[in-house]
Parts: sequence; C-alpha cells; structure tokens
Amino acid sequence: MLKVRARSSILADKVRRDSDFALIAAEYGEIDQLWRVVSHQLDQVRGLDRESKNLIARMKQLDRKLVELLQTGPQLKRIDLLRQTSAMTNAMSILLEDIDIELSREPKKFELLREGQRVEQRIIQVSNLLIDRQSYNSIKREYLSFRDSWNSFATRLRPYHNRILSRGIQRIVQQDRSIQELLWLPQDGVNLPEIAHLTEALKRDVDEFYRRATLRLLISLPPANYISTSDEFYGTVENLIDTVNHNESTQDLITSFSYIDQSWKEFSTLFHSVESPAALQLLDKVNDSIDALRISLRIEQPSDSINTVKLIVGLEAQSAQLSIVAEQWLATESPSFRRSTQDAIREFSAIAHELHRISLRQPVPMALMRTKSSELFEIWFRVHEKISRCETREKYQLQETAVRITQMLMDLRYATK
Repeated sequence: MLKVRARSSILADKVRRDSDFALIAAEYGEIDQLWRVVSHQLDQVRGLDRESKNLIARMKQLDRKLVELLQTGPQLKRIDLLRQTSAMTNAMSILLEDIDIELSREPKKFELLREGQRVEQRIIQVSNLLIDRQSYNSIKREYLSFRDSWNSFATRLRPYHNRILSRGIQRIVQQDRSIQELLWLPQDGVNLPEIAHLTEALKRDVDEFYRRATLRLLISLPPANYISTSDEFYGTVENLIDTVNHNESTQDLITSFSYIDQSWKEFSTLFHSVESPAALQLLDKVNDSIDALRISLRIEQPSDSINTVKLIVGLEAQSAQLSIVAEQWLATESPSFRRSTQDAIREFSAIAHELHRISLRQPVPMALMRTKSSELFEIWFRVHEKISRCETREKYQLQETAVRITQMLMDLRYATK
C-alpha cells in the first residue's frame, strides 16, 4: 500500500504539471498493475472492518475509472508470472521424479506418471502463452485448466501418505497461490480434504514420536514436567482432528491450529535436548507437518525484520548524493526556487541523520522512530515535487536517486510500523 501511495502521489504531481497523455497512461499502467495485486491480497485478509472494506471498494472503483479514461487495460506482471510458472514447471518435474522413485512398486505408477506429464504440459503451455504475449483472458483460461487437472492429480496422490510426495504437493500448492495473486484470481477457500490429509499426517508423526520416546530416553533429559507438556500438545492435535471431522468453519480451524502452534513451541523446546538422532528427526517431521498445515490454512508467518539501521544509513548516503547532483542543476535556476529546494533537501538530510542517532539508542525508542520516519516520508514528497521539475542533463541522475530513496522510505515505514 505504501508503494501504491508513493507512486500515485508522484504521478499526481506529474499530472498537474504535464499534459503528455501517453506518458501518464504508461505510468498509471504500472500503478494499476501493482494495485491489482495488492487489492487481490487485501481481499484475502480476514477481519477487516467495514470502513476498511469500503475504502478498498472505493479505490477499486477509482482504479477502474482511471483505466477506462487512460485506456490502459489490465497490465499483467508478465516477467513475474513467467518466473512463477517456470518454478511451477520445475516443481512438477521434481514431483514426477519422486513418483518414479517412491512408487516404484506401485502397479499404478506408470498411469500416475502419464497423468502427471499431462498436467506438466498444461503449465508449460501457460508459460508459452506468456512468452507469446497472449491476452490476459487466454492466459487465465489456460491456467484454470491447469489447476483443474492439478487438483484431480493431487487428490490421487495424497492417499499414498508418502512424506516426499507430500512435500512436492505442498511446493506446488504454494506456487499456485503466488500465480493466483498475479492473475487476480479469487482465492479458494480452505481445502478440507487437504486439511484432513495433513491433519492425519501430523497425528501419525506425533504418534510415532511418542512410540519412540522411551522411558530411558526421557530419564536422560533435564528435570521437567514432560507429562503435562506432552498431554497438552497431544490434546491440541486431537482438538484439530475433531474440528476437521465435524466440518467446522475456517475460523474454527484456524483457532484450533493456533492452539497447536502455541503448544508446539514449548513441546519442541522441551524435547529437542534429547540425545537421539532418530527422535530429533521425528521432531523435524512433526514441525514439517505443522508448517504444511499453516500453509494450507493460509496463516502467514511473521516476516523477517528489516535492518533498520542499515536502511537509515543508506538514506543518509542517498540524500548526500541527491544534494550533490541537485546543486549542479540548481545553479541554473532562480534564486528563490534554488533556496527553497536546498532547504527541503537539507531538512530531509537532517531528519535522516537524527533518525540514525535515534536508531543507535538501546533500547530503541520505537514510538519516536515511527514519528521521525513519518516526518521523513512527508518531507520527501516536498523534495520530490521540486526535483521533478528538473529538465537539464541532471534529470536522469535525480530520477534514479529518487527511485532508490522512495523504495528505502517504504521499507523504513514497513520496518517501523
């Protein structure tokens, strides 16, 4: 959303000063491309209030009007899509190799391989349509055909309860969701047969660990209340099984899974000190099963934190570069405009420097960091509005520096939100 906001604000400034319709349409096409993906992601967010939903609907309406006025049409992120479909093809190829090895004694192996090869050809065809720059509707239609054939194929594979095949299936499920976003397809609800299969796999892994965790093994561990911790974790697993078996709502499934997630952290910490490679391997299998369930329930893991100090240092460096290039350009401008631009750049650099000092405090005062990063973001719009007027040979250097600073600022806002 910060990217959409920044790009829209910059284009709004250009529209006020420029009447080059083709240039404005091209730039809005890129914003539309970004907004479609973001709005699609927002549609999947659970628990948004009515006001937020109304704002999203209003933005969608405005986007449609702008697309119509500027005649840009849907702008696919073709390179990203091609990258994802190629990764999907690779994942299908690995899965077929795994079927060949893991089901070597199964009478239906060759039948499964032939069906899998047909599915693989469908995703290759999607890539070919992208390379040939075919229409959005053609690509969407072919991808939906691939998904139908893939879902049927995955249903046939799951009953084998093979861990390696299950990993291959999950890899493709994740890839499918990335492609759905890029094609603006409505996300499916929770796949109950898939959840049931994964829950069964988790139960088997947990039962196997309990069978292998002998009394002698437990005696070797430091003193702790193993019985209550084990009891609690096993209870959360059984609770999820009951929730699945009773076909309860997606929210109930997510709630049941959250109990497992919380209990697993304590259980895993407790038993990871066992001196048994086999037991540790089983714990890893349980962890993999929990991760697979998390993916199927569309529960996001916290993202890695951004190195805030590194970002702020980068902003300081870029503001210094901006000042040097701007001085060369401003030498040809009127004194009043030169002074106001210099003042805006100096203010931006001063806030960036102050943020650097704040970020080095221990503990870091996050409320102050948020305030200052917001100030930095706001002053940047003033700076950007001024440097956008450059029409001398420094224009492209200023534009490149501006793009880097805008991206860093968006990352900083995310890191300090």
